[in-house]
Amino acid sequence: MRLPLLIGALLATSALAGGAQAAVCRGEAPAEATMIRGPVLHVLDGETLCVALGADPSMWVPVRLADDLAKASTAPPARETLMAASFGQDVTCRIVGRDADALLGACEVAAGPVSGLVRKASTVSAGRDWR
Repeated sequence: MRLPLLIGALLATSALAGGAQAAVCRGEAPAEATMIRGPVLHVLDGETLCVALGADPSMWVPVRLADDLAKASTAPPARETLMAASFGQDVTCRIVGRDADALLGACEVAAGPVSGLVRKASTVSAGRDWR
């Protein structure tokens, strides 16, 4: 029941422009070394997803994947690939630090670690459908 409400909030937010969009994924981050859980209702780029801690987009917290993506020698995955791996799914992120504009976290969905899913050919292929 919570997920449909949050998805509805995402759709309403997506229809807005300007200042309202700037508030998306600017939620207050919990203290370091904590776990956060919630649905992924927005993806900023190929490394950063927004974990919804409430229905209001101002409660969506940016989490940059800190797993092996940062150590990879290749470019980060496309935003669409991260969308295919995580959008609309419940995610659990273990917060391991911070950078200038996001928490750093090791995140998992039911299918496994998000950083591993974005490297799978099937996820990359599914990501192309997001365009």
